[in-house]
Amino acid sequence: MRRDTGFTLLELLVAVSILALISIISWRGLSALTQTRERLAPQNEAVHAVLAGFGQMERDLAQVPVNTNLFALPGQAVHLLSIDGHASLQILRLTDSPDGNPASAVETVFYTVRDGALQRQDTAAQRYYTANPGPMLDPVALVPQIDDMRIRVWRNNVGWITPASDADMANLVGIEVVLVRHDGNTLRRVFAVG
Repeated sequence: MRRDTGFTLLELLVAVSILALISIISWRGLSALTQTRERLAPQNEAVHAVLAGFGQMERDLAQVPVNTNLFALPGQAVHLLSIDGHASLQILRLTDSPDGNPASAVETVFYTVRDGALQRQDTAAQRYYTANPGPMLDPVALVPQIDDMRIRVWRNNVGWITPASDADMANLVGIEVVLVRHDGNTLRRVFAVG
């Protein structure tokens, strides 16, 4: 008597049960991965904004001219201001001139905390520094959810100090910027100047 080869009904039920179990486990893993991605997306945007904001500040501070006489700049290129009750940073930086020559003009950049965000605002490039730089360009919100900005400067043979006047900002080597977020957490970055 010859027996036909193939699967029995019991073997097929076991195979289908195993496939169902694997699909349930896969579905749960994919669901957990999707939920994690949705939960982390806002944090990724916040981290990207902080990196972009600090990166822009680093580029501006790196473009501070070493020779202030070259562009008829005042005694120092970095100033600490108070705008709307918050510490603000004014940076005079080299940039391309309106005629396209690289690093042959100067612009004034302001970093302020306004409307719950760290904002950057600058002037148009000028061939020589003037105390009245003309119209300001529109501010750009760099880092959201910021309540305050604190600034300290590095003084050789002294260390980190909180500047009380423009005299404390002269001959800067480094500057520390601390951003205070809405939730009370702080973001700190140290920059070289020039």
